[in-house]
Amino acid sequence: MGFARGSILAIVRRPTLIPEAVRAWLGWRRRGGIGMAQPYLRWRRHTAYGDPRTTMSAHDLVYYLAWRREMRSIRKWERVA
Repeated sequence: MGFARGSILAIVRRPTLIPEAVRAWLGWRRRGGIGMAQPYLRWRRHTAYGDPRTTMSAHDLVYYLAWRREMRSIRKWERVA
């Protein structure tokens, strides 16, 4: 099972994260896609995993999407207050 298929399955198993995954993907595309972010992604993989060539696990992707959703919720409440 490859990275993409494993990641998709991990997200589909958590339907509440599907809207967040779509938001993340749309935001990524809006900012120029993967090509523009390669230096950042290499640095991020190096700091997170110790190897800039590794791939993010499906577990880490699910954790990231849940974190994004939580941060948006906090920001929404800060704007209201």
